[in-house]
Amino acid sequence: MYRARACYGISHDTNRVTVALHYRLLSFDGDMTLWDFEAGMHAALERTRTLLLERRPHMAAALVDITPMIALRDRILVEESAAHLSFAEIRRRAFHALLAEHDRPDEALGDELYTAYLQHRLEATALYSDTAPFFAGLNRNLRLALLSNGNTHPQHLGIADRFDVIAFAGDAHRAKPAPDMFSHALLHTGCSPAQMIHVGDALDTDIAGANAIGATSVWLNRDGRANETAIVPDYTITTLAELDALL
Repeated sequence: MYRARACYGISHDTNRVTVALHYRLLSFDGDMTLWDFEAGMHAALERTRTLLLERRPHMAAALVDITPMIALRDRILVEESAAHLSFAEIRRRAFHALLAEHDRPDEALGDELYTAYLQHRLEATALYSDTAPFFAGLNRNLRLALLSNGNTHPQHLGIADRFDVIAFAGDAHRAKPAPDMFSHALLHTGCSPAQMIHVGDALDTDIAGANAIGATSVWLNRDGRANETAIVPDYTITTLAELDALL
């Protein structure tokens, strides 16, 4: 674990007296922070591709793998019209676009593919190996929040009962880095930003959002990516176990 920027209440100068900061609220991102969304997504797309080829065998040449399915989702994601869409709606539209571009529009089949994908993804998505042990050893006096731009509910992973607050983008909240979900968690728990520490894998949403409201930001960088942005986290860790030193 290393520290990237100074945070109110914690000294980074060894010649000064360190003031302990007592956190009361620990919030997390979900996808790629507590569970492996990417692995679940790829497995679900493979199974959905199999279903599609059962319905449309002649599309096999266009769908030799799931690459076109991912590319369509990514293309829709960056369109200006997608700015206020949920990730779930973007995925649904991607299946409809796939049929329109590689076969013919089919509203019923597009929705069937989307429903099947969601079910497969829930079945295939798993917690990271360090998540359950971390929660098992966590101080029960800490208030916990899940603040997610995605749509995987922690109840499907057996950890929903650990959270005091669960908030998703689209459920009356704007997506991170907007302050909506952070403010919701603070209001619900009666905590101040200085008492909040937020952990996430995404610099542009989790870290930028936490920094903007004055919470302590922790970048969970599991794969050692370089930070090529101007966004500076308070701390960077590679596993959840490293959070113990802060808490």
